[in-house]
Amino acid sequence: MRLRSTTGPASFRSDGDDTASGHTVAPGSVDPLVVAAYSTDTPYVVAARAIRSSILQSYGETDRRSRACALIGVDCDEALAVLAANLGVVMAQAGTQTLLVDTNRAHPRVATLFQLVDHADHQVTAVPGLMVQGTGSDGGGSEPIERRSLLEQHDAVAMSAGQMIAVAAIHSTNGATSIADAITGFDAAVVVVRKHRTKRSDVRGLIEVLDQHGIPITGTVLV
Repeated sequence: MRLRSTTGPASFRSDGDDTASGHTVAPGSVDPLVVAAYSTDTPYVVAARAIRSSILQSYGETDRRSRACALIGVDCDEALAVLAANLGVVMAQAGTQTLLVDTNRAHPRVATLFQLVDHADHQVTAVPGLMVQGTGSDGGGSEPIERRSLLEQHDAVAMSAGQMIAVAAIHSTNGATSIADAITGFDAAVVVVRKHRTKRSDVRGLIEVLDQHGIPITGTVLV
C-alpha cells in the first residue's frame, strides 16, 4: 500500500508516536485484519500512518472543530474496508475522536471488522476514541449513499468527533455522482484503486466528478 499525491509529492513521515498512547485492544475484540489495533510498527500500519499524515497536512490551519475525509475505492471493496478500518484506528490513536462511516448499504464491510452489527447507528468500538456508523436500517436498497449530505445526516455526532471518515465503494464510475453529492462539504478525498486492475479511465472519471463538486483530492492509494 502506498500513497501517490495528485497535487505533489506526498509526505511519508510519521506524525506522532502511537506507541505512547497505549491504544491497543484485547485479542479477538477486533478482526486481525485491523492490524493497527494490535501493532504500531508493521509495514501496513506505517503506511496507514503516512496516509493519516498526508490527510491531516492537507487540512491546513482552521478554527473548525471537526474535519471530514472520504475514502473512495474503485473496484477494491474488501481492500478498501480494511484500509478504512486501519486508518480509523490510527486517527483515533493520534488522539482524534473519529467517526468511521460505511456508506455501502448493499454490502457493508466495515462494522464486522470491529465485531459490530452492519446495519446499526453510531457504535462504540474496542478502540478508544473510534466509533463506527453502520449503513442504517437493513432496507436492501441498491443506492450506495443517500442523496442527502453525510455531514447533514451525522451532524451532531460529527461535531462531537474531531474527524469523520466516509468509506465509499464504486465500480467503474457507476455511483460517482451520488457519492460526490453525499460528501459535499468534505475537506478531502483519497482515491483507493486496485493495482493492475482499476482502469485509468475510471480513476480519471471519478476525479473529474470530484473536481466538479469542489472536493479536494489529497491523493491516490494503491492496494
